[in-house]
Amino acid sequence: MGLKDFFGGGKKKEELVQKAKEVISSDGKLTPQTAAKLKAFADQNEAALADDKTRMRKDIYNEAVGMARARGKLSEGEAAELAKVQKFLALRDDQVEKTKFDLARLRTVTEIRQGKLPVVPPTNVALRGVPFDPDEVAHYAIQVDIQDRASPGGGSGVQLKWATPYVINSARTHSMPTEGVKELGDGYLIITNKRLVLRPAQGKMAAVAYTPEANLFLYSDGLRIERTIGNNVLRFKSKSDDTAEIVGELLAALMR
Repeated sequence: MGLKDFFGGGKKKEELVQKAKEVISSDGKLTPQTAAKLKAFADQNEAALADDKTRMRKDIYNEAVGMARARGKLSEGEAAELAKVQKFLALRDDQVEKTKFDLARLRTVTEIRQGKLPVVPPTNVALRGVPFDPDEVAHYAIQVDIQDRASPGGGSGVQLKWATPYVINSARTHSMPTEGVKELGDGYLIITNKRLVLRPAQGKMAAVAYTPEANLFLYSDGLRIERTIGNNVLRFKSKSDDTAEIVGELLAALMR
């Protein structure tokens, strides 16, 4: 039987959800046996069939996802095991769409650490009208709100230093200050193998080359570029913490 048909009523179903989550987390990480253990739990705890309880099945699936997210990376084996768990729980892709987007970002982070850098297709709308050198490659593009502020504000963020590895999850505890900023519109931040390119929806493009003197500071929700006077503040439109992880790992790989 599948967990789609597993839940009884009232307090009983909540207890079963909790026990199923404990089965998933019992090893402290995802293993090739995680989905099989979940199935065995369902087989050993048969209950009267009930109405579809999508929320509860999503809770169990998210428990499995959380095991991978806590490590800050997603291996091919873990991705395959999560697919098995999703199938067993009878969850459609559209029912866990946001979670799958987050997993895709986490997988990108993992590949960057392994030296496999993403590449933005030339047809991507973010690259429209951007002049590139013949040997320049766009590795990532993200929509941002563009702001300006005179000082760093209440939090300085994590400095991305030349030829220095990015510490996993170090930006997660840093949020960009919201006071004292001047709104300048929105646009795209493009990370290439040579520079950061800011393509605003309106106005002139700007770029910062990778050098030991570049002053870049990462937050969970954006990137701050310190100028000689003032700061460019680029707030990620994406609300996923994994976006900052991608930017941090990618810039660490390129700034050397």
